[in-house]
Amino acid sequence: MSSLDLALQRALSVRLNLQISLSQLPMIEEWMDIHLDRWLEHNPMPTEMPNGTSVSYLAMIGSDLRRVWWGAWGDPGGFVPKMADYFKLCNIAKSDAAVLDGIGEALEPKLVGSWIGVWGGKVTTGWHFWDPHPWPAVEALFGTHEAKFQIKKLVEDFKVEHVNRFTQAIGDNAYSELEVAMPGTAVEEQVEALNAAFLKLTGAPLAHALFERFRAVTVPQFSLAIRVRGGAITRVGALAPGIAMTEIEKLCADAKVPVDPKLPKLVGALGEGIARVEYGRAGDKAGVDVYLEPAETASASAPLASTPQSEPN
Repeated sequence: MSSLDLALQRALSVRLNLQISLSQLPMIEEWMDIHLDRWLEHNPMPTEMPNGTSVSYLAMIGSDLRRVWWGAWGDPGGFVPKMADYFKLCNIAKSDAAVLDGIGEALEPKLVGSWIGVWGGKVTTGWHFWDPHPWPAVEALFGTHEAKFQIKKLVEDFKVEHVNRFTQAIGDNAYSELEVAMPGTAVEEQVEALNAAFLKLTGAPLAHALFERFRAVTVPQFSLAIRVRGGAITRVGALAPGIAMTEIEKLCADAKVPVDPKLPKLVGALGEGIARVEYGRAGDKAGVDVYLEPAETASASAPLASTPQSEPN
């Protein structure tokens, strides 16, 4: 079997596994399947990617199984045409399309893609860039509002040079989100910076137990996600490198957020290991999200019990 045949087989298997995983999430209503399937169908296949480049996938599951998110990205040559077709089917507003075109021209991303998420009984979708961009270039894209000044101050204090990821939702009440790596080469330095960032942006530091749990992580790959909606920072996330499921359950206990007992089984069926973990705080709500690189095969197929819905953390 050729390398292209193998790549095609893998791409189809990943899509099938993502679709199968939906049956394990009672929060997914029948009408949502159409939107999620449409998104899957509008990611390029290996034959549509230029120069042998590949498609990267990432899937997220909330610890309480009340949130799910899928993202994909790769070379613009393969993604942009598929994204254009996808967003047309989403009835993208001219204003949203103009934002995408304008930011794309300004940043000229090398890794671009789309994403879709379900939380709070709603389906949200949008686009993202996954290659680093200088902060001054990203700053120029923001309007004048309080959130911009808060982020600028944080970036200056931490001497951040690049934004590692830029995400934009489309539709009503859309938001922007950016991710920056925490300064320092040691875990302790990066966790101290995360703690300071949470204090600056949310008014409260990380809980002591959560702070200590992060300090016990062995790989210094922490970053901060900042979500902006309507000129205000509405959510702040602490992103940590992948850790074992047992540690994630302890992290949830430290964060005082629920863990659905079916989470380990679903994570094991869907992913090829845990890629990253995020503790997010939005106002008085908090949550823990598990990010996975989707595997080629699914082992979980039994239906799960009903889970109540929640607003996104």
